[in-house]
Amino acid sequence: MLLVIVLSLTGTMFVAWQFASNQEESYNAQRLMRKESAVQRSLEYSLDRLPYTLSTQDIPRIFSDRICELADIHGMDIAIYHPAGWLMTQSSLNNGEGSAIQLESDVLITLLESNGRVEGRDFGPYVNVYWNVRSDRNERVGIAGVRYQKRAFEEGDFRAFWSQLAPLYILLLLGSAIIAALLSSGLVKDLRMIGDRMRKLEPGNKQSPIDYDRKDAIGELVAEYNALLEQLQIAAEALAKREREGAWRMMAMQVAHEIKNPLTPIKLGAQQLRRAWNDEKPDFDVRLKKYCEVVVQQIDVLAEIAQDFSSLAAIGLDELEPVDVCAVLNESASLYTSVNASIHWEFHGFQGKHEIQATRSHLLRVFNNLISNAVDAVADTNEPRIVLELKATPSFIEVQVRDNGVGIPTDRLERVFEPRFTSKGGGTGLGLTITRSIVNQLNGHIEVVPESSPGATFRVIFK
Repeated sequence: MLLVIVLSLTGTMFVAWQFASNQEESYNAQRLMRKESAVQRSLEYSLDRLPYTLSTQDIPRIFSDRICELADIHGMDIAIYHPAGWLMTQSSLNNGEGSAIQLESDVLITLLESNGRVEGRDFGPYVNVYWNVRSDRNERVGIAGVRYQKRAFEEGDFRAFWSQLAPLYILLLLGSAIIAALLSSGLVKDLRMIGDRMRKLEPGNKQSPIDYDRKDAIGELVAEYNALLEQLQIAAEALAKREREGAWRMMAMQVAHEIKNPLTPIKLGAQQLRRAWNDEKPDFDVRLKKYCEVVVQQIDVLAEIAQDFSSLAAIGLDELEPVDVCAVLNESASLYTSVNASIHWEFHGFQGKHEIQATRSHLLRVFNNLISNAVDAVADTNEPRIVLELKATPSFIEVQVRDNGVGIPTDRLERVFEPRFTSKGGGTGLGLTITRSIVNQLNGHIEVVPESSPGATFRVIFK
């Protein structure tokens, strides 16, 4: 509103100034034409009263006094020139801004080709006009010229107009400012109230709707806000319910997946033990003793899993102790090598004792998951091969599990440790997630080696 008033005031003053200037120019042009016609009639009247035909040589003698009289009557400087353009007589002796001693060539050419009037150069507020003087026989005997002083634009009149118009616009400006302040204060107050309520809005926290009784644009906004608030509360409750159900389903899947890994070697060992019994193997007692040890160890792993999931917190690495990585890796690999005769196993760097601060059961779960994934990956390979390699340095211990299976696409490498991500037909995709959590809690690092072709390579580094 304020901008419109200021622009309208500026536009009005500009139009008024232009109108006054155009009116002044129109007035000067019309006044010049009137005075020019009067001077021309006076000269023709003087020529008509002569008893003889006027010649060019008679002009200075006849008009030397008459020209001053005509100049006083009409209030204009008058000059008469020879047809060749040089000055013969004039009403004023001041040639600085008045009559020229010699007319310009373009003025002479125009007067020679036409019988009309010609305007010469302007000298500040003065305008010079020329026309041909002819005798009673229509002979061109001279050139008459008048100097007209234009009336200057009266800025005082414009200031008077401005002084009368400005108070009205100032009053409109102040009134508009007051009205705008009153309207905007109420509008901003309501908008700030809505903004404060929106800033305090948090999903899951019940909030009361906004009370607003007026039926205006703010009322429509408040009604939409209240409707959206109700929908948001319903959606938040539904989302919380789905999250709770999803958390329970996720936990159930994790428990099932973690329990499946220890049960697999127990089942395989039992099958192998039954075949040895049926075949009446002489070393059945040794095999039974070894199987019992494996079952006890895997039962311990199951107990650890149950305890970890019941705590719903960290996987439980509170009491760490020195654990031989080579021995645990050998133990985990032996569970799979005995029942997967079709797989070619390679072991590198398994000599010596290499200890880290860990728990035996958690470390066994890490290797069980990695080796189990490798066995599944080479299931459909013509010549399956799994390589287990251990590298030990004074600063770190590195374990690599390589296979020549189907491998992992490059665009999926970054997702292999995400929950529920799996390439198996029946897997849940939680084994590698828990494996990475255990390795991280042991101050280690696990990664997939990129561009490992064929197959996949997992690298675990313990410091």
